[in-house]
Amino acid sequence: MGILTWILLGVIVLVAIGLGVGVFFTGLLRGAEIVGENPAVQNASEEAQDFIEDSADSIAGNALNAVTTDRSEYNRGDLVLITIENPDDESITFPDAALGLQVQNTGTNREYSVMAAQVVTELGPDESKTVTWQDESAPAGDYVASVHSSDGTSAQASFEIIE
Repeated sequence: MGILTWILLGVIVLVAIGLGVGVFFTGLLRGAEIVGENPAVQNASEEAQDFIEDSADSIAGNALNAVTTDRSEYNRGDLVLITIENPDDESITFPDAALGLQVQNTGTNREYSVMAAQVVTELGPDESKTVTWQDESAPAGDYVASVHSSDGTSAQASFEIIE
């Protein structure tokens, strides 16, 4: 610790001894109450709570919530069938024909590309699409298949490649 930290610690200990521990902590709690009653602090607390609620609503409203694989385990070189469903009543737009699919080995963090036409693709309400991924060079390990829509929402499914 730095010298300033030691000085502050010493001052706090001396104040606690001089006032008495009970008086010191009572004053400390009263000071915290006064700060909590400050309108600026209350406003910041309300804004933070509103932000958290809006973020939770945004996550709950994320239509892109159904990504699955046809199996949980694959042998090296097997085709992995990844199904993306849109259970929402609004269409979701994706940046490419593979619905923004990315596959990543969670152990090595290596990402594997998915060949797809670079055309904006839409998945309508209650529609699903299956995207195929295969890479002979992918080693055994745990993988995550993630899809990313054009509006920034994403979803993922996990699977394993065994030898």
